Amino acid sequence: MSKLASHYQRFEFLHFATRDHTTRFYYRLSGDRVDPIDFEERVTWPAALPAPDPLQPAIYQALCNVHRMLGISYYKSCCPPEIILHGDPLSGEEASFWNQVYTAGLGEFYYRNQLDPRGRVRFPYQEGVRPSPQPCREAAQEKVLLLIGGGKDSAVSHEIIREAGVEVTLYSLGTAPWIKRLAAAFGAPHLVVGRQLDAKLFALNGAGAYNGHIPISACIAFVGMVVALLGGYRAVIASNEKTASYGNLFWQEMEINHQWSKGLAFEQAFQGLHRLLYQQAPDYFSLLRSLSELAICGLFARRLRYFNSFTSCNANFQLQDTSEKPRWCGRCPKCLFVYLMMAPHLNDARLQAIFAGNFLLDAANMPLLEELAGLRGHKPFECVGTPDEVLAALSHLAMQGRLQGTPLHHFYESQLHSKVSDPQALWQEQMTAGGESTLSPLWQRRLDAYLRSH
Repeated sequence: MSKLASHYQRFEFLHFATRDHTTRFYYRLSGDRVDPIDFEERVTWPAALPAPDPLQPAIYQALCNVHRMLGISYYKSCCPPEIILHGDPLSGEEASFWNQVYTAGLGEFYYRNQLDPRGRVRFPYQEGVRPSPQPCREAAQEKVLLLIGGGKDSAVSHEIIREAGVEVTLYSLGTAPWIKRLAAAFGAPHLVVGRQLDAKLFALNGAGAYNGHIPISACIAFVGMVVALLGGYRAVIASNEKTASYGNLFWQEMEINHQWSKGLAFEQAFQGLHRLLYQQAPDYFSLLRSLSELAICGLFARRLRYFNSFTSCNANFQLQDTSEKPRWCGRCPKCLFVYLMMAPHLNDARLQAIFAGNFLLDAANMPLLEELAGLRGHKPFECVGTPDEVLAALSHLAMQGRLQGTPLHHFYESQLHSKVSDPQALWQEQMTAGGESTLSPLWQRRLDAYLRSH
């Protein structure tokens, strides 16, 4: 255990306060022999929307959920054994949901810090409490919020929504130059929510507190629900693929998944919580849940106008301004994986124009490629897909004759060829929509219509 963390036995959710378009969320770490540490996180809501009014029951409930969700950044600094909630008590169902988020959502964090997650998180609840579902403002017409990063997935979702004739507004929690650039390429309104973490958290990290990955997509989802309620949107739409549900490894009787809050399990749990808390709440779902990353890249490859406006490299999405950095570092698992997923769908000239290099031919990337292909270690802790997608892409490149004369030809023939009994069948499997999703019949028809025409 971290020496610093051992001093703090309690994490407290204090209260929150809204003034105009800013909500301040308050938290506390406390212990028996140390002074408490109080945190304040600020969230700034878009000026184009009404300011959130906590006197409206649905808005108040949504802000309570944001309070609990954003607290995860401060909780993980010391992971104290006791959680204290000030204010309204939770029901058993709500406590179970938050236990899941603070356990599975922090799975990678626990693994990297070698903290046993089993039975660690226990949100308090009161027997007999059951929420009264709150009515939500209903949109006069169908309009949706689309979560936008800087990558290809939200571009594909935007095209599907646009062709369905549905009014769309873009939404992001924070912004970065590449998010702005892709939003401009879409030409749709863009609502940005600002988030300012307490500087004391960074000081704690520097002093030896625990640090690591949080389920940021869950934070984005909960904040997005407030935006949807304020603006009268019918749905908050994500662009998470089928293979986001595929974990990295098993540890301490638990699947560790870097992308847990992008996966189907979180999506279903999130929807279940909202059925419990609201009447006719805005929907939350991933439009691309039935598609592999390889299939999504195939759809994106037909949208040339976005090629100069996207990046998936996480070096471009840090807290500091990264506008002067190359949009692809070319050395991380995400860069290598996205290049590989795009390569079968584009010629070499197009790939060079986008990536300014061939990441597959860099000998330094071979260990990463072996991890992505399932030959060593485990799937990298990044938003990358499955070994089957990697095998499908490489075998397709081999069928196209594009591995000839490269070091990859020997690598494929000696280590991967025997794993692919029928390359065409594997390709078809990865390129075909299927599997469980939470799409409504209406959105399923819209997705099917788009896939048929593209």
